[in-house]
Amino acid sequence: MSRWRRTVPAILFFLMASLPMTYFQVGNIVYTQAAASSPDCSGHSARNSPDNFSVTLWHEDVTTVTHQKNETLASNLEPLWFDAWDNVTIDVPNEPITLAAWVMDHGTDDPWVIVVHGIRSCKANHEALIPAAWLYQAGYNVILFDMRDHGNSTTEDGLISAGQREHRDVLAVWQWLQDTKGAEPEHIGAVGISMGAGAVTIAFEQEPRLQSVFLESPYSSMGNVIEEELVFAGFPTFLKDAALFAGKVSSGDNLVKYEPIEAMGVVGNRSVYVTHSLEDIRINIYHGKAMCDAAKESVNQDGLVECWFESSAVAHNDDDREGILSHITLMLTQPDEYRNKMLAFFGKSIGEPQPVV
Repeated sequence: MSRWRRTVPAILFFLMASLPMTYFQVGNIVYTQAAASSPDCSGHSARNSPDNFSVTLWHEDVTTVTHQKNETLASNLEPLWFDAWDNVTIDVPNEPITLAAWVMDHGTDDPWVIVVHGIRSCKANHEALIPAAWLYQAGYNVILFDMRDHGNSTTEDGLISAGQREHRDVLAVWQWLQDTKGAEPEHIGAVGISMGAGAVTIAFEQEPRLQSVFLESPYSSMGNVIEEELVFAGFPTFLKDAALFAGKVSSGDNLVKYEPIEAMGVVGNRSVYVTHSLEDIRINIYHGKAMCDAAKESVNQDGLVECWFESSAVAHNDDDREGILSHITLMLTQPDEYRNKMLAFFGKSIGEPQPVV
């Protein structure tokens, strides 16, 4: 009996002492998988360039299909291909980060728009190139760039911080346009796509002179996204806190330090546009609607905040595998309406460009 009295407390002590390490290790698995970048831009860099890009659709499980692939813009992108562009590099102030960018410049004083791609993507993705082409053809000067740990920009640690660090990349490009191209802050806007929308909105909160942001499929809270991803993968939601803890320990990133929804509370006299597919299962529609509602509550006058939510799910065949896409699809299924709404928004918020001749 005396031996068990000594052994049982020792075992309990060992288990209790090992719990924090187990908690961290499990959280670190979740964190590193969720935050891993894709150096090859999920294959987009190899396939696409400004003068020749196509649409690659990923498989999702959506029960309602509202459009077929041949009914979308995907079947005829050649009119959007660029004839010329410049490769430039941009240094992020006070960091060992260099960003790779494409500049589509009319050589005029017309307004500029920064286009920011999504997670594990890059400037070579059709989701960035399509809106960039519409803007450029309308007379806007456009810049697309790879965020850190994406595409041809500096690989910092191979981990994505959901806008916590990437928003500094957006601001570096915004400042570069002023310093190098002579752009005025009131004539610079930004398009943020998915995680790029998160980086853009955090930059919008941190820099009150960032005048106008167009947010495609934004998330309102990374904490909520992590929890939703865990549920989708069949994991218990309490692992969210373990993953957030592991992120702080492993990379120093607090993935919820800045939440995009908070940026929508400081709109003031600036302009915000939010668009989202109603069927989106990658980032649920409630995120976009929450961003829209919060922005409308904080804006100082009517008309500065606009929102567009509509059905948009695409059926497609990828290597003989039937699939559905519902994330970032409105530009494919309703291209004319998308283009017109985006151009009208920037025309009101950062100014109309001169007609292209």
